[in-house]
Amino acid sequence: MKNSIFALFMVLAVFVSCKKDSDKKPDNSSRTIRYEITGNFTGPTLFASYTSTGGGTANDPIVLPWTKEITYSANVAAAIIAISGNGGVAGQKVTIVVKRGGSQVGAPIDAVADASGSFSKSAPAIVF
Repeated sequence: MKNSIFALFMVLAVFVSCKKDSDKKPDNSSRTIRYEITGNFTGPTLFASYTSTGGGTANDPIVLPWTKEITYSANVAAAIIAISGNGGVAGQKVTIVVKRGGSQVGAPIDAVADASGSFSKSAPAIVF
């Protein structure tokens, strides 16, 4: 009887201590952020404003699709990206996907041109 209880205890211990691969979480310690912007916006003016490597702000005119991967310096506390465009057609859309250490952070962010054909949208800040 003692051996049966001991064997049962050992089997339960093995099952409780095992982890599934799906338990892995994104690498929140990575300082490498990748921004991916896609969409059907056709306006002549489309800009991405984002935190640069050293913590300043960069403003780049972009063409879709656009990607930018940045490894941030240790002194940078947070990073953010915002996009804006004008001269497009109402209803045209631009989507921002943010990845940290290769894993997507949150849901994609959609910006839709309003009746005047313009938009402005930012993604949530990534805090290091």
